[in-house]
Amino acid sequence: MKKGFTLVELIVVVIVIGILAAVGIPQYRKALERARGAEAYAGLSHIQQAEKIYYATNEHYLVTTGDSMTAAEQQALDISLPQTGWNFTISSTEATENFTATATRKTGQGPCSSEGESTITMTEAGGIATDLWKLCVDNL
Repeated sequence: MKKGFTLVELIVVVIVIGILAAVGIPQYRKALERARGAEAYAGLSHIQQAEKIYYATNEHYLVTTGDSMTAAEQQALDISLPQTGWNFTISSTEATENFTATATRKTGQGPCSSEGESTITMTEAGGIATDLWKLCVDNL
């Protein structure tokens, strides 16, 4: 009596594993991208709270100078933002007492990192003004 698996049994196992992978991998990528987005939402919330405190002290909002917040700008707001995957910027108009904080996915950092689908914007009121990133993730 021979022991072992037949070729048909091995082929069936390989097919089942292939089907599970075809279903599971896209869902895993989507879950991973959503988890990375939680970093951006948390960073924007920290910026919003810190900007309110900064405004109360300095009577104006801190505005970032480059395409990403520097360590000195984060220190001025007394926050620490995630350094992986996202660039955070703050813009404000002096005529109004408003600011907009933006998280932009770094180029090449995941499926939702290309231009036009990688931005989350929050206003001083805390509302999400633009969430192009979420639209991209929902369509993965």
